Amino acid sequence: MDRNSSGRIQLTIRRALSVFLITFLLFPFLFLIFEFNQIRSPAWGEIFWAFKNSFIQAFFSALFSVSVGLFMALGLTSFSNREMRRVRVLLNGLCLAPNLLPPLFILLSVLNAIEAFPMGLIGVIFIHTLMNAGLVAVLMAQTIEQKLGGLDELSYVEGASRRRFILKGLLPSIRSEILFVSLFVFTVCFSSFSVPLVVGGGRGTTLEVLIYEKMRLSSDWSGAVLLALIQSVFIFGLALMLKKSNWNFSQKSVPLHLAKVRMGILPILLISFLFLYGYFQGLFFQGVGLSQFYDLKSVIFNSIFGSLWISLFSGFLVFFFLLLIAYCWPQRWLEKFLNSYVAPSTALACFAILISSPNESFYPFLKIPLAFLILNLTSLHRLGWANQLEDLRRQCEVAQILGSSYWQIFRYITLPQVLNRSGLLAGIAAVWACGDFAISRVLAHRDVSLAMVTDSLMSSYRLHQAAVLSLSLIVISMLCYGIILGVVHVLRRKLVP
Repeated sequence: MDRNSSGRIQLTIRRALSVFLITFLLFPFLFLIFEFNQIRSPAWGEIFWAFKNSFIQAFFSALFSVSVGLFMALGLTSFSNREMRRVRVLLNGLCLAPNLLPPLFILLSVLNAIEAFPMGLIGVIFIHTLMNAGLVAVLMAQTIEQKLGGLDELSYVEGASRRRFILKGLLPSIRSEILFVSLFVFTVCFSSFSVPLVVGGGRGTTLEVLIYEKMRLSSDWSGAVLLALIQSVFIFGLALMLKKSNWNFSQKSVPLHLAKVRMGILPILLISFLFLYGYFQGLFFQGVGLSQFYDLKSVIFNSIFGSLWISLFSGFLVFFFLLLIAYCWPQRWLEKFLNSYVAPSTALACFAILISSPNESFYPFLKIPLAFLILNLTSLHRLGWANQLEDLRRQCEVAQILGSSYWQIFRYITLPQVLNRSGLLAGIAAVWACGDFAISRVLAHRDVSLAMVTDSLMSSYRLHQAAVLSLSLIVISMLCYGIILGVVHVLRRKLVP
């Protein structure tokens, strides 16, 4: 076979794999469209009520997250000089931890720390604010340092007050970035499922929770599909607005003077203290003996193996699909799809997978990792995979000009340089999957993982037992993370020349 024929075959394979990848991510939409082509007249009053709750909690979650996050960002900029870099790294880690950890740990900490926790929309807004304010702070601090250094220095030389600089200079200059982050947080909170499921209560029912109730409690499949489509269309519209937003950083940053508010680190320390106090209070202040888990020993024993399987299978699925993206890359149309596509709502994706095949025996252990992959692959792609591949574009183009085949480019150029990042992202995915209970709650009829058992204990107000059990969840998460990194390390030694 000559080189031209081999190149055409490889190109056909890459395009076929790209189509498979896109079809897999779109599966929930495609399946539901063909499965339910007729939808009966909906209860518009119920839909409006749930949509209103989703909108209100997302709006105020975004408002408070951005407001608190901006104040925290001014605190982070106080540690931008080289001498304070280690402190800045620590503060960044404290800010990002609530957003990167599975929601289960955040919910446990807050419910343990605040005994009379306000269930309903207020509780949902409060937890969303705690989870997202730190992420907003890190993004806004980067923007201020890299975009407003010159304006800050000029205002300082001219003798402007800090208050006047912030109100008249800083806020107007980063208005587009503030809008972008606000829309992003609004979108995330609008489609949130795990937090409203636990602390929403009867009056805080959102679209996601209502879809879950229609599936699990009333078996109203048609109504669930309609709700899911309404939510998906709304989120897609917001995604188009996010896509058009401009987020550019200048290459030069200078020392800041007026954009420093040391008090801005106070919310960071308070939020971190709340999480740590709530979690350790649940562990030690009211100790739970092992005898109290006696009635759950068989469930816990089985759920340990369930958590191990779900975590590892999800992590290796993510690892395989990230390498699949790397092999199919670069293709402009695939890049545009992955960068602009917004995963369907959790309830919609799980609902489609739930009714697509039998759900007894071992099927939930296959469906849960597949649903996790559909919901998180594009997020992980934006988290660092896209930038990793973009850095290799020039090398791939030169190799293609010199006559290398697509497989040779992937095998000898792309793969050696992306294996470490793919292992890291797969490990993060394994930790997320191990701590997830929302996806499993839809796709499994019983507690199949430690996260589900912990959620059941939380729902029955056995918070201290849930906190103790979550320690096992942390150990399993770290074990799966280490296994994936170890396997990737061995592959790298075997595959990299």
